[in-house]
Amino acid sequence: MKKLKIKKGDLMPWFLEDHGQLPQWYLDDTEKFFKWFEKKTSKLQAPSSKLQAPSATKRPQLNSTNKLERL
Repeated sequence: MKKLKIKKGDLMPWFLEDHGQLPQWYLDDTEKFFKWFEKKTSKLQAPSSKLQAPSATKRPQLNSTNKLERL
């Protein structure tokens, strides 16, 4: 079995290597990072990409001379 050289903070082995072949210190450190990251990102709310319908109170209305009047 080939011993992997892994730097602290390097996430590539987490995604590319078999977790059974990774050192325990690395697995613990990476799990700790992912828990921290999940906690930080759960507080952020991504803006919605959906368009919102215009407000019903801002509709154009006809005035007494039948001309369109914007509010």
